[in-house]
Amino acid sequence: MRRIPPSRAVVLAVLSCLLLTALTAVPARAAVTTGLTNFGPGGEQVTRYDTDGNAVDAHDGAIQRFGDMYYLYGTSYDCGYQWQVNTSFCGFKVYSSPDLAHWTDRGYVVKPRDCKFCFRPHAVYNETTHKYVLWVNDQEAADKFRVYTAPRPTGPFTEQPVPDLPEGTHCTADLDVFVDDDGTGYLACSNAGWHIAVIKLTPDYLRAAGPYDVTGVTRVEAPALFKRDGVYYLAMSDPNCGYCTGTGTSYLTARSPLGPWSGRDAWTAEGGALTVKGGLYGLSQQGDDWTDYTYSFDVAPLPATSGTFAQAGFSVRMNRDDYGYLFLLNGTGTSDGKLTVLRRAGKTTASHTVALDKPIVAGEWHHVSVTASGSTITTSIDGVQVDSFTDATYPAGKVGVREWNGANLESAKFDNVRVTSPSGQELLADDFSGDLSRWVVPTSGVKITEDSCGGQPAQIATLRQRHGEPLYLYFSDLWNFHTNEALANYYWQPLKFADDGSIAPIECGNATVRLNPGHPGHQRPVPGLDQGSGVTGFRTGCDIAGDVRREQSFTAGRGGRLASLAVTAFKDGTEEGRVERTPPSEPLTVEITDGSRTLWSESVPAGRIGWSARNLTVHPGIRIERGHRYTVRLGSTATQGCYGVAYNDHDPYRGGTSAVSHDGGATFTPEPARDLKFFTTVRRA
Repeated sequence: MRRIPPSRAVVLAVLSCLLLTALTAVPARAAVTTGLTNFGPGGEQVTRYDTDGNAVDAHDGAIQRFGDMYYLYGTSYDCGYQWQVNTSFCGFKVYSSPDLAHWTDRGYVVKPRDCKFCFRPHAVYNETTHKYVLWVNDQEAADKFRVYTAPRPTGPFTEQPVPDLPEGTHCTADLDVFVDDDGTGYLACSNAGWHIAVIKLTPDYLRAAGPYDVTGVTRVEAPALFKRDGVYYLAMSDPNCGYCTGTGTSYLTARSPLGPWSGRDAWTAEGGALTVKGGLYGLSQQGDDWTDYTYSFDVAPLPATSGTFAQAGFSVRMNRDDYGYLFLLNGTGTSDGKLTVLRRAGKTTASHTVALDKPIVAGEWHHVSVTASGSTITTSIDGVQVDSFTDATYPAGKVGVREWNGANLESAKFDNVRVTSPSGQELLADDFSGDLSRWVVPTSGVKITEDSCGGQPAQIATLRQRHGEPLYLYFSDLWNFHTNEALANYYWQPLKFADDGSIAPIECGNATVRLNPGHPGHQRPVPGLDQGSGVTGFRTGCDIAGDVRREQSFTAGRGGRLASLAVTAFKDGTEEGRVERTPPSEPLTVEITDGSRTLWSESVPAGRIGWSARNLTVHPGIRIERGHRYTVRLGSTATQGCYGVAYNDHDPYRGGTSAVSHDGGATFTPEPARDLKFFTTVRRA
């Protein structure tokens, strides 16, 4: 639950002016300079609102340019859809904008239905069929994906037959669709955080054409494929971590969409030893037919990304990544270490753990030997046998090293590797004083940001312009690991490239882009508008329940009937962690007072209020007088869940202010410079 902190009275006239002039107009339908506002003056995330004043609710999707307009496709979460928690899929939505700042809700491209794993809508245009093609991830579909076509970018979209992806890709999850300069289409897809594949599509972009490439990176997801100056880039969430705060973004490059892909080697030979930083498995070049042998080496586990935990992984009889016997030597340095032995087949199918009689301290060297003889595998550490077990699942295979490539990146040093047969024949020897030619070295992506500016990457959009090179727009969802995903914000920034084509590190902040085509957008006019706090620079918080009340005062600009009052509101649960969120148990009460008495009141049921920040509009119809100050008050007797509001701490509305009560409305404390998001309309009496 995002609670609302105390307000801070901040006078920032220059920055307020910048926010009010976020768009600098040039001739219509020609070009426009747009400000991409990701954060407020205090560095806080801000919510983007559409041209009707509702929060943009299209997440984990993609931005495309079709004609002179830009389109945002994404998953809606307004109905309370929660990953891994419920099946209340809210549908896929599309918004359009002439300037990437003013977004108009164009409705659903796929309507709400029951679905547990429906995400990642990506649309492209097929020049041959003259159809817009939409790929989405649906893990309950026959092939884990669905494909739709439409005559227009906003639909209506019609589902097509199952796309029939090659089994060898093992794709089940995140995706991107890329169209090359020659019109050839490609699908980039992930295997639920294990690896990424790139698949050539048929000329109509509806099915796999056959050729594909599985990249060497592991524990990644959210692929984004694009091309610049003849080089193909494959960006990804690194590591994978669904709906997490601050996963990194890295990329690979290739001269063909089907690889081979290159990035950063996870292994380096330095100082006469092998240093491994993530990358997961690296296996010996030879050894497919090795049966009985002893694999020995020196190893020093190094600290993981966080904490004092250190772990070194190694494998035997493994001809394919993650299919064989895996050993994990680990400890924190403060208690006795452990050796965990796992039989792997893409997942753990058997395991046991051995308690050691000494600590495993990060940076300290140990000598390890593993002997495979028939179905018996014996392990010794520092000359002492610590384990022996029998298993006949894997009779032969290579040796290897494995360091975790996930959020808590593992690293270790290895040296003096030897593999000998029972007769003493040396099958492999490496002291790492030379190159790494004896190994299949795992590839890792080149990092451009460690935290994706507070979220998880969704896409790098190639937005072609009339003149010059395309705009390569980096797009991440700022989930904050909050299970009300409808409250997620967005981070958008154009990528920058060095002279050698490498992507410059992302510096998180706001940005300005020039769009051609593009023209200035605007908010939809509100008939009879009298007062309002605007749509720029607001964030969300939820605490209205029980004794907590919130209010916003306003000064009537003209007299007459208060035809409507709209306050931006949403509902949420107060649970912690990834569990189903319980909505408020009681209605939200909206009152209008003149400071001394209640003039009007209405109870709004929770079912009428969404999980995203939207205009809650009521129609009081009461008479108000020009120049008089009135207050809209929000409260609820709910004992579970809460109601939230959008607020801005930089005084966007000078005709009133917000206040909060923590005693059921008996007293209110003003919050200087803070305003809630609202507007009023007045008609003549």
